[in-house]
Amino acid sequence: MTARNQTQSWINDIDSPVAVPHASINLQGRDAMPVTNAIGEQVLEAVVAGPDGANRLFTVTGAANVCIQATRQQRSTETWTFLVGPTLTRLQFHRAIGTASVASQTVSVQTTPREFTVNVHSVEADWDDEDQRVEVRAEIGIISNGTTVEITQLRYWVAILAQL
Repeated sequence: MTARNQTQSWINDIDSPVAVPHASINLQGRDAMPVTNAIGEQVLEAVVAGPDGANRLFTVTGAANVCIQATRQQRSTETWTFLVGPTLTRLQFHRAIGTASVASQTVSVQTTPREFTVNVHSVEADWDDEDQRVEVRAEIGIISNGTTVEITQLRYWVAILAQL
């Protein structure tokens, strides 16, 4: 058996309290989704007259550090999860919706032709019974042709309807 030395570089993001590994995560054939933490979160709470007794609307914005990479003629799609907003019981939580966009990306041109595509395929926000917070799931896709593309941060906006 031979041992290989593996080096890993890290990205220090100005909004992040911790460094993020600068490597892609290959989850092909695995059931787990990569998990990250929300950072720089801001919460705005408003009193509303909503359906079925809902009386609070939380608007939550922030960022989530991720690491998704595609090189040369590669495609990569990953679903990242993170928790946002206040702690709520199942009876307090009514509904949540969310959106996300790519906030930080690096592109390195290698050969011709040179093109790449970055997509936010879907964003879902729903109450997580284990953590009693809203879990956001963002599916991100990258297609690379003659480039190395790396996504390192998402920005999100989530609205949570609750009854307090």
